Amino acid sequence: MPVKDTPSRRLSDSASFFLMVLVSGVVFFWWSQKSVPSSVSATEDLMVEDSALVCPFGEAGAAPALSVEAERLIESVAASDISGPRIVTLMPFAADQLLEMGVMPVGVPSLRGPMPEAWRGIPTVQLDHSVGPNLEQLLSCQPDVIVTPSTYLQFVDVIRDMTNAEVVVMDVASIADVFQNIRELGEMSNVPLAAEKLCSSIQSSLNQKVSLKESVDVLAIFGTPHSFFAFLPNSYLGDLVRYAGGTVGPEGLGEHRVYKGLAPLTMESVVEFDPDALLVLFHGPEESSRAMFENDPLWSNLRAIREGHVKYISDDLYAMRPGSNLQGAIAEIQFFLGRDLGDRTAK
Repeated sequence: MPVKDTPSRRLSDSASFFLMVLVSGVVFFWWSQKSVPSSVSATEDLMVEDSALVCPFGEAGAAPALSVEAERLIESVAASDISGPRIVTLMPFAADQLLEMGVMPVGVPSLRGPMPEAWRGIPTVQLDHSVGPNLEQLLSCQPDVIVTPSTYLQFVDVIRDMTNAEVVVMDVASIADVFQNIRELGEMSNVPLAAEKLCSSIQSSLNQKVSLKESVDVLAIFGTPHSFFAFLPNSYLGDLVRYAGGTVGPEGLGEHRVYKGLAPLTMESVVEFDPDALLVLFHGPEESSRAMFENDPLWSNLRAIREGHVKYISDDLYAMRPGSNLQGAIAEIQFFLGRDLGDRTAK
């Protein structure tokens, strides 16, 4: 197999420490083998030791140069790829977290919207739910590891066979998944200390979990005004609502076979559920959604619509890049439920 060019990236904390210790050990071993003549005074001994330690690689008048074997050992360690594998991620969340940990992925997914500034200059891979990732673009990245959401699970065998890379399936379906996935990415890229630091930073910035006196029923819908799905309790958004003191429904919906955390929804089940609050993530202009809710007699008679407990949420924060801004997502959902249903907040 040809040797792959590895882009420059920051060494992990443990790798840098290992390299420093190894080089220092080689230098000390070489120096300790050099005998100092017994006729040299104690003062001269100290001068020789200082010279060897300050200038071990041999300037004029200093100690002799390292042996050929020692130089080769140092060169082989310095040239070894201890900074981690070449990672292509088809998952925006993974790209964001790798960059936060100082790891540069060699490929990121293309997005419908604007490219994050931190992704600039990184090769992109086109994605299609019906045919999977663009294999030509994927191969050009020469990946060792490919991170993919389960949305593309049906293409994993083809991806693995075509690239000979390890394929890791990863989803963000809960708050806990955010931390678990960050740690897995840290282990994968040889930066476990950076992963723990990032997890601690996120955890410390989260708002406290909210308790409500009464159950708050929330309908969270995704799609278009004429074709939409409901977010389930086992989805990322469902867990955020739970953390904020609510419960997404209706109960008993069947999960979509491809899109995890989503379920087909009928208008009959919406009317029967009659939620206290409505979260809307629709493609297209917000005005179209508002017009549907106001002009359709079934929607306009829902309690959430009548009382104005409706929140339009962003695709980027909850669907396109879920988990990348956990702090912002939790704060937004908590503010919505607390503002509109504040009288239900437990004292």
